[in-house]
Amino acid sequence: MRRATAVLLAALISACSGSPGATTSTGSAPPATATPRITPTPPPTVTQRFVFDKGAVVDTKLTSTGDNFINPGAVIERDGVLHMFPNSFSAWPGRMLIPHLTSTDGGVTWTLDTKSKPIDSTGLKLADPGIDVSTGFVTEDGTWVLIYESVSTSSPWVLARASAPSPDGPWTVEDTPVLEPGAAGSFDHGGIQWPWVIRIGDRWVMYYAGVDAPQGGTGSIGVAFSSDGKTWTKGEAPVLAASEKWEGRSVDRPRVVPTPSGFAMVYAGRTLTNRGLATSTDGLSWTKIPGPNIERKDFPVSGPGSWDSALVYRDGQLVYLLEIGGETTKIYRATLAWP
Repeated sequence: MRRATAVLLAALISACSGSPGATTSTGSAPPATATPRITPTPPPTVTQRFVFDKGAVVDTKLTSTGDNFINPGAVIERDGVLHMFPNSFSAWPGRMLIPHLTSTDGGVTWTLDTKSKPIDSTGLKLADPGIDVSTGFVTEDGTWVLIYESVSTSSPWVLARASAPSPDGPWTVEDTPVLEPGAAGSFDHGGIQWPWVIRIGDRWVMYYAGVDAPQGGTGSIGVAFSSDGKTWTKGEAPVLAASEKWEGRSVDRPRVVPTPSGFAMVYAGRTLTNRGLATSTDGLSWTKIPGPNIERKDFPVSGPGSWDSALVYRDGQLVYLLEIGGETTKIYRATLAWP
């Protein structure tokens, strides 16, 4: 089908209870280095698998876009409400529409915000020929931020921002990258993609997939840090690399949330129908839980592939929103009780 991919100190953990590259954006931010290591803290006991709801929770009929495909894009929780900014499209890469949906029941039911105008990728400088919104957050001054990747068939991907005073917009889509590929020989020299941002202590932390070559290179999970959500500084090395047979020598699409027992990550292997779990006490040193935890056989519909995703922690559960389909796609919801 369409796409082939598409030290934080321990003290920071208590502050957040209760979310070889170079600095590539302008401005100054204090450097932060990531030193991957095997944490001595064992992962929580996970004996269950994600369980999918029977039907899709979001499709393009709900969004009124009339496209063939949809993925969850960015999901932001604010005051108990989930806000989704999904990517709706009929060709990939191609024109993208990003509407605004809300849910008050943990992602079971969603409502289209008819007051807001969808972001349209037509004419955007970094659309080559498309974009994909992947993550979002709200800054301390109340600014809503979405991070998108420049989806290209030939050039290494970069990351950029869109911002608005509220989830209803209006959105200002910036065309200056906030994060770019690393130098030749680095793990993310071939492009950076599928980011995910959480708050840890007094910084924003971005997890992203870096590939060593465009179009099918080996993926590793990198990390970058920001004090203002605008200027980002990369860690020096990946925080997660492929080591399990099921991963196919590549990892992708990191989705990370803080939980009462530490940080949880759901990530993809090279075969995107396989998703694994990892845990961390500091957000940098990760322990994998033997997997995968999600495979094609777990899907609520038969025979399709899976693509992009979002993750939230809510009411003692990991809630995973996953794009599944073939000639068309919809968004499905899976849950896992989390220790």
